[in-house]
Amino acid sequence: MKLVIVFLTIMLMNGPWAHGDVDHSKTNLPTMTLQSAVPPLKNVNEIYSKINASFLKKVRPIFKKSCFDCHSNQTTFPWYYNVPGIKQLIDSDIKEAKTHLDFSKGFPFTSHVSPIKDLKGILRSLSEEEMPPQRYLWFHGEKKLTNNESKKIKNWIIKSLEALE
Repeated sequence: MKLVIVFLTIMLMNGPWAHGDVDHSKTNLPTMTLQSAVPPLKNVNEIYSKINASFLKKVRPIFKKSCFDCHSNQTTFPWYYNVPGIKQLIDSDIKEAKTHLDFSKGFPFTSHVSPIKDLKGILRSLSEEEMPPQRYLWFHGEKKLTNNESKKIKNWIIKSLEALE
């Protein structure tokens, strides 16, 4: 019970925003994929396919470990998920996270910005160590990215951006 009270206090103090106190719940942002966000290129599908193949091989296993609980349709809920109040907070956080980025379908990710902006945003979040959020790591320390994992993701992003830009 004490853990639940501590968890609720942390959640209420920090709000449902996992990144820079931005609350998108009050806006109605469209969800789009890469096809609608990037100017047409004659070989864009080939580029996406290569980036996705690299994502699936090198990055997806890392994202599955550290990101999928909030940014995919493959959430592993904690034992305290069904506690009233906590369930609603977790559901809200997942909904918010998936509004920004949903890794469920691979690259290009489902999001409200272009894939180039997605990649740059992930790179910024990694550089500033914003993801996974600290309050999530308090209860799921094993989800923290190692330096090697972070480096692999950054290298993949840099190569992907080079291919797209």
